[in-house]
Amino acid sequence: MSTARERWLAILNPVAGGGRALRDRPRLEAALRSAGVPFVLSVSEHPGHAVALAQMAAAEGFRRFIAVGGDGTLNEVANGVMRAGISPAQATLALLPVGRGDDWARTHHIPRGLEEAVRLVAAGRSVAHDLGVAEFQRDGSRRYFINVAGVGFDAYVVEQTQAMRLGPLTYVAGLLRGFATYRAPRMAVYTDTMRLDEPLFVTFAAVGRYCGGGMHVAPAAETDDGLLDVVAIGDIGRLELVVNLRRLFDGSLPEYRKVRTVRCDRVLVETSPAVGVQADGELLGEAPVTFSVLRRAVRVIVP
Repeated sequence: MSTARERWLAILNPVAGGGRALRDRPRLEAALRSAGVPFVLSVSEHPGHAVALAQMAAAEGFRRFIAVGGDGTLNEVANGVMRAGISPAQATLALLPVGRGDDWARTHHIPRGLEEAVRLVAAGRSVAHDLGVAEFQRDGSRRYFINVAGVGFDAYVVEQTQAMRLGPLTYVAGLLRGFATYRAPRMAVYTDTMRLDEPLFVTFAAVGRYCGGGMHVAPAAETDDGLLDVVAIGDIGRLELVVNLRRLFDGSLPEYRKVRTVRCDRVLVETSPAVGVQADGELLGEAPVTFSVLRRAVRVIVP
């Protein structure tokens, strides 16, 4: 019988993909067995449960983890591994993407087909990957992220979309709803080479390239360089935003005159009034927040 270190812990988010992850459980288990992947499967029961499941499994000796869900599920698994107190570089993470956005999978070209994604896990090719760190000044809490964090409108839209179940169109629907009520707060953004203090629509701190269901916000980001791509979008009106909406998706966002970018290993964002912070599609708290990065902290399965 295989040991914990030889097996994969698959953590399934039952609400991912509008319940598709749970419906596909028999097919998933059959695919893993057929591919010769030794595994134990756990189903998360509530938000944050995947953190505890991964943390307990790591303490028991597991070092290989499969997130069955979307970016939020992968985020929770990564946070569980980090909380376990093991050397995170010993851990390998894989994703079977069945979420609404699957932006991390988009960056790494992870196939959405279940059997294809399982074959990727079986092939076992892994690379080193950075982890972002969000530290909140109000309560001293810390949260890790593997893809993109955002302060401002991005977090506002995540809040708007929590009750929506529209598949890939969820974020677009949230964008349209957010246009009507959101007002750009004053943000102070401090890095070693950039100082901003003005109304900003949103500030991203990116390890990966995509967020929000395909928004190409950091097209030059590298996931193993030990740096964050910080993208600050200035205060823009509704009509201006609608006219330039394509820039959020076609990779031309950094070229726009109201967008400033910098690559750094640490950034502090303060806001007035306090606004929300999201990472990997999950609401984490409110600014002020410091984002930093752990270079090549974990290994991930990629094509």
